[in-house]
Amino acid sequence: MPIMTRMRESMPVILFGLLIAFVITIVFEWGMDYLGLSSGGRPAVVGSIDGKDISLDEFSELVRNVTENQRQQTNIDPDENQMKQARDQVWQQLVNQHLIESQIKKLGITVSDQEIVDWVRGDNPPEDLRRNFVDSLGQFRRDVYDQFLRDPNQFIQDPQGVNKAYGTRWLADYEKNLRVRRQQEKLQSLITAAVRVSESEVRKRFDEQSIRYDASFAFFDPNVFATDDEITVTDSDLKAYYDETIETYKFPAKRKLKYVTFLDHPTAADTAARVADLEDARQKAASGVDFLQLVNTYSDRPDSGTWFKHGELSPNLENAIFSAKVGELVGPILELDTYHLVKILEERKGSGEFVRASHILFQLTDADSNALKARAREVAREARAGADFAALAAKHSGDPSNAQKGGDLGWFGKGRMVKEFEDASFKARVGEIVGPIRTAFGLHIIKVTGRDAREVKTASIVSKITASMQTKNDVTDRARDFAVLARESEFVKEATALGLEPKEAEIQEKSGIIPGLGVNEAATKWAFANKVGTVSDPFTVPNGWGVFVIAEAKDAGVQPFADVKESLKPQVLRKKKMEKVKEIAAGLKTKLSPSDSLTKLSSLDSRVQVQQTSPFLPISGVPGVGRDITFIGVVEALPVGQMSSPFAGARGVYIVQLISKTPFDETAYEAQRETIRNQLLQDKRSRYVAEWLAKLKETANIEDNRDQFYR
Repeated sequence: MPIMTRMRESMPVILFGLLIAFVITIVFEWGMDYLGLSSGGRPAVVGSIDGKDISLDEFSELVRNVTENQRQQTNIDPDENQMKQARDQVWQQLVNQHLIESQIKKLGITVSDQEIVDWVRGDNPPEDLRRNFVDSLGQFRRDVYDQFLRDPNQFIQDPQGVNKAYGTRWLADYEKNLRVRRQQEKLQSLITAAVRVSESEVRKRFDEQSIRYDASFAFFDPNVFATDDEITVTDSDLKAYYDETIETYKFPAKRKLKYVTFLDHPTAADTAARVADLEDARQKAASGVDFLQLVNTYSDRPDSGTWFKHGELSPNLENAIFSAKVGELVGPILELDTYHLVKILEERKGSGEFVRASHILFQLTDADSNALKARAREVAREARAGADFAALAAKHSGDPSNAQKGGDLGWFGKGRMVKEFEDASFKARVGEIVGPIRTAFGLHIIKVTGRDAREVKTASIVSKITASMQTKNDVTDRARDFAVLARESEFVKEATALGLEPKEAEIQEKSGIIPGLGVNEAATKWAFANKVGTVSDPFTVPNGWGVFVIAEAKDAGVQPFADVKESLKPQVLRKKKMEKVKEIAAGLKTKLSPSDSLTKLSSLDSRVQVQQTSPFLPISGVPGVGRDITFIGVVEALPVGQMSSPFAGARGVYIVQLISKTPFDETAYEAQRETIRNQLLQDKRSRYVAEWLAKLKETANIEDNRDQFYR
């Protein structure tokens, strides 16, 4: 049956999901016996969470499962950066799961067997189970679902059909997963029980999404109404502003590092080894070995054959492949850092024609268009007379992207170029020179160099040049040797002696980010656990190793007023300008009668800029103003026809008059009210849970020793 077939096919995906979702829980439930402590030997520990050790074996197995799943999806082995991401992902899952499990136990949250039965057999079964029993029309087959629950072995078996208990075991494991999920749902309900969404919040969101405002505003530019010379900024002004904004000048603990990197770039020997492998594959193919078998053996990625049109390959590969005959081998061809050995499997006539062309572009301007037209016609005559087209393109073309390539644009089909250029190219014969042709880009002289409607099917052995294990070991040894020498001598001196240029980076304790290297929690942890002058062991960095020295240490604190005094002057100057301009605006407003519009302000003072916004939604920003929250808040609070008092916005001082606003649609509001409320509630709950979990992490005793095993 199709439903059962889909279910069998989906089992590996479901099982992997279960592995991440509940195996961690099983680990914590079973405790240390699962980790093998009963055998007498204490395993290596990568870290602990509130005293609960995480063994290296356990952690490595979870990482292996994550990376294996990734490999199966992409058919590519994960690189070092992806392995690091997988380790970080698993570690965070372990931390989160333990903290959640601890809270569940602390609060005594339980799930009865009957709750699970009611969920699975009820009207709304778990969605991830339910979707396996949907027919081709998308309808849930309750009859098949119930039959499965009565006898899961009838439908779920291993590929050989030998293990009749497979379905039962899977369902038992799935039951554990459901229990964990229900416990977590109950915990979340307790955590978010106090989260509410008020009627005013719902109404405000509806207003933002549906009510349009139209307003006029007078803008008082502080740089126009108050020059720097007119404003006096005293030391007491600066000190008062510093005291008001003291939070701005607080800084966390910092470390200044110097570091050098040892990158595991492929060597000439690594490249030669790749070439040798491909030559070996070429010889075997020439001796009659099936090429697709060689692909499975030698290639970095599978390829059972792919059809290509012109323009879908790099120029080097395209030229070589479309010049070869069916059955021929092409390559190895080097593209960036990857070699390609390609076999031409088939050839067919495609549905569309492709053209290859070169061009010389003359970009027209009003000032010299006539001269450029004459010059273009002259260059076209030279090309038709036999002059080297590539040389002419390099000398005359205004298209720098391909002038040095002789004007070559490569292959293109219809719809790729502007119409005038396309029409001229597809009408011309191979070798013909046409033009000048005018397009929106200028005048083009075109030479058609190829025309073809073929499509080619190829299979490729793809071999990326990567550092060998020997190369990586050599780089590791150099990094370790340097760390030893730098401790015995002086960091910068030893780096210079090796031809290395030390770089500097300032880091903060909480971020884990090293500028120039990205996230590196292990190196950050080391930096804040050691003293100035300490040289590190090598730490993994992208594509290699880094060795660090702590150059400077700063404790958390507040920047002294004396250090920031000069930087405060522009801010205080602007603040005082805004205060002065608000006074000017208020004075001008007093000259308006109740019946006057804002436009009169321009006649009172020509420096005032009066504009109308045009209708806008607050959530989208204000035409002519931008996303100014203060401006939007003032507009929303105004009755229609009323004029605001002067207020300071993001760019200057404004007076706003509300011209119109769409009436509140009570019917639409009632129709959308619950949807908006649920959206707001879900957003609030998600934020609340994330903040709750972050606070748990802050107070938890988490020891992360992964850096001792993964450098």
